[in-house]
Amino acid sequence: MKKLAQKKFAPLLIAPLILAGCSAAETEDTAISLQNCGRTVTLEAPPERVVLQGPTSVPTLQRLGVLDRVVAKAGDYPEEYFDDETNAALEKIPSLTSRQDATGHLELSKEAIMAEEPDLIIGQSETVNPETTIETALVQEPGFCGEVKNASFDDVYDHIDLYGTLFAKEEEAQKIKDEVAADLEKIGSDVGKGKTVAVLYPGIEGASTYAYGKDSMSNPIVEAMGLKNVFGDVDDRVFEISAEQLVAKNPDVILLLHSGQDGVKEAVTSLAGADTVTAVKEDKMLSMLLAFAEPPSPLAIDGVEQLKKFLSDN
Repeated sequence: MKKLAQKKFAPLLIAPLILAGCSAAETEDTAISLQNCGRTVTLEAPPERVVLQGPTSVPTLQRLGVLDRVVAKAGDYPEEYFDDETNAALEKIPSLTSRQDATGHLELSKEAIMAEEPDLIIGQSETVNPETTIETALVQEPGFCGEVKNASFDDVYDHIDLYGTLFAKEEEAQKIKDEVAADLEKIGSDVGKGKTVAVLYPGIEGASTYAYGKDSMSNPIVEAMGLKNVFGDVDDRVFEISAEQLVAKNPDVILLLHSGQDGVKEAVTSLAGADTVTAVKEDKMLSMLLAFAEPPSPLAIDGVEQLKKFLSDN
């Protein structure tokens, strides 16, 4: 596998804002301001009451030592994502809801989150997002708001920097980046060389089927194993495809991303003409929980490891 070196630089879109106060000579100002998904997010100090709207940031928060600042969570937090210590910590955090629609999007009210009096909300939903929640600081994963272009493992490092800056844990963030880079280097493999793959989010209960392109973190994940993404030339993160398009691409392997729903594999094998696709005929279809591949985060390293094992065993 091509060596993927970590870039060691201050994140392009994140910059602490130092504010002068009347007691600046005696007291360090803790105000923070950063750019996130085209918006300026400002905090008077590192957050102490955090509400989560998804699992992606959890491993990073835990490794930074700030998961105990989360006062409530919404969404699904599969145990497969986390180690035992993190799962135990999550179990103690009150859950507002885990309801999701057929496409995996969170369903909850803004009032439920605001009742927790958060000073930071991490993640977005249809009802709680930058447009609806201007009174409270909210950050989104750049991979979900269109900021990530031509995704790479550098975007994982940017994810870590985002939370390192928010919580004033820059030194700890650098340590995590070093560890992630070392883990990635150890995994190196070309076990999938010469094979093609389609990364899909299957439509459950008649919903549309989606594929992932070059702006998705799943693209560098499959490329790390030597695979060629059949939709990797598309300048987009995720987009709807037809059964005919999948059949025409005829991938050797299919990576099925999902949010824990049942019937993921069947949603693809039941598509018109799917029985002619090599990956379907040879049963080379790997189901993977979404956050192992989307958006960029340290969970992507686990995604690479899962894919490597699958390809080695098949």
